[in-house]
Amino acid sequence: MALYRISDLNVDIKTKSPTLAESIKRYEVTYKADPNITLEMSDDRLLEMMEEYEGMTADAVEALYMATLYSWAIFDFNGFPIRAVGVENDGECTLFAAPNDMTVDLVQRIPRKYAFEYNYPGIRMQDDDYYVFDTPFGDYGNMSVTGKKLRLKSIVFVDRQRFDSLRAIEAKDFVPLFMRAVSQNVRQERTKHTLFILERVMHRVKFFGVGSVDDFRFILERV
Repeated sequence: MALYRISDLNVDIKTKSPTLAESIKRYEVTYKADPNITLEMSDDRLLEMMEEYEGMTADAVEALYMATLYSWAIFDFNGFPIRAVGVENDGECTLFAAPNDMTVDLVQRIPRKYAFEYNYPGIRMQDDDYYVFDTPFGDYGNMSVTGKKLRLKSIVFVDRQRFDSLRAIEAKDFVPLFMRAVSQNVRQERTKHTLFILERVMHRVKFFGVGSVDDFRFILERV
């Protein structure tokens, strides 16, 4: 059994993909422990998804499936998945999320020297605070040289249809933005738990809206 430490959890990952095996290598641990999460893809499921996602390689399909399983499983450990770019900000983390599926555009616009996570950061509540972990999942996963665990400072929603200049947002704006950014990977039976997490996050994290990240340094200094 290959055991990995991801988001402060013991994760057993059984992979056939050389690409995924390489990206998770630095998360591997040598100690023995029961896994908190097990990620595995059957041959039948792989074939089904390759038909569904025609044109994708087997490696890419397996990576997508493992990321989805991870995003579902983290709910059981006071966490949630959000499709976002994680940026180190004064020793803490600011997440840039684009609910209208502009995340790829964001990662191209946010300087690589600041971004340490793309697509599936592991976000978990520990000791009454939320922390962001880098993970090996996603197209731009494994960006940081060493594993990151940063306290979640703020979330910036990038939506040019809703926002012009940078501004703090209220609950009425935050709720639909958060749910759209998170619910891409939430099964129906998790909706109630997602709302529970939402209420807790609202009281612990600052939220902002902005139309674009073109003036990235200006934004980062104010969130």
